[in-house]
Amino acid sequence: MTMENFILGYVAQRMAETGFKTYHFEPSVVVMDNTLTEVIIDATNEYYYLTSGSLVTGTEISSDTNVFTADATYPLLDYSKVQEFTGQIKITCPEGSSQQVIEFIRVIPD
Repeated sequence: MTMENFILGYVAQRMAETGFKTYHFEPSVVVMDNTLTEVIIDATNEYYYLTSGSLVTGTEISSDTNVFTADATYPLLDYSKVQEFTGQIKITCPEGSSQQVIEFIRVIPD
């Protein structure tokens, strides 16, 4: 099973578990650098699934339903990279970190 197939299957499973029969999804990207160390996303009634291949160690993503902190082993993970966030999402990067691109799949139930 490819990672892309896993993510799509996981999203379908999670939407069914939460009672949503129809939904659509799109990519979502957050770009951060040493001048932008915190971003807030209002994901009320939406779900964000982390799919980034790498994250700066110490990057924290928290929401109403999950808290995830990237450590040095993050690039070694496969399926555990996929984290679900919903509600108020706060992304914080360590001070002085270089630019990083954080990728999500944004799922919007119909």
